[in-house]
Amino acid sequence: MHPILFRLGPLDIHTYGVLVAAGFLSGLMLAGRRAKAQGLDPRAVSDLGIWLIVAGMGGAKLFHLVFFWDDFLAGWRHEGVRSLREGFVFFGGFIGAVVATIVFARKRQQPLWKLADLFAPCLALGHAFGRLGCFFNGCCYGAASTMPWTVKFSGNHAMHSQSVHPTQLYEAVGNLVLFGLLSAFSRRKRFDGQVWWWYVLAYGAMRFAIEFLRGDYTVHYFGVFTIAHFIAVALMMIAAIGLWGTTRWRGATP
Repeated sequence: MHPILFRLGPLDIHTYGVLVAAGFLSGLMLAGRRAKAQGLDPRAVSDLGIWLIVAGMGGAKLFHLVFFWDDFLAGWRHEGVRSLREGFVFFGGFIGAVVATIVFARKRQQPLWKLADLFAPCLALGHAFGRLGCFFNGCCYGAASTMPWTVKFSGNHAMHSQSVHPTQLYEAVGNLVLFGLLSAFSRRKRFDGQVWWWYVLAYGAMRFAIEFLRGDYTVHYFGVFTIAHFIAVALMMIAAIGLWGTTRWRGATP
């Protein structure tokens, strides 16, 4: 664990926050660079980026409050306001960002599916940085394992005495692979929205698999499934319908 990157006098600069910020910055910079080539207004993409930061962080925190209330209370009792620096759930941020993009596209009369395709690879890239932040922070950790690539977290970590799956790194690598594949596929897509739906489907499948290796959940449904399993399945089903429905209802375009 390396939760504090460096100190500026009394101010602690946290590794997690720096890497999350780096993820947002890298994703938005990439989207801005590719916007014009994909027929989008770079200024509109830049404006949407601000919406995504606010909605993404807000949704991630709200999801944590709703589904992990006990963890939030424990952190609040221990650190007070300082505990708000942690406890962000990707799926909540994802939903918040999706809603923000839909509202923005309607309000600014921008092509929704072109925006979605543009941001899909960028989202995977930014998420990879975020998972590296999770690794250094010691959250989202894996279950105990005897595999040769397991890790041990130091200090007062809940699993400090055990070797665990580096699930954060699994997901970081998976997101980087998704970024590369989606970036290449973007040049060959047959219709607007196709890149986005493939991202949702692929990430849902990856997350569903990795969830079986997570060790930080206290509640399991049917003895094995986490809340993220159900969300991942829902996303895969929606993506499959989206891929099928878009070609059926709109027709594939060259």
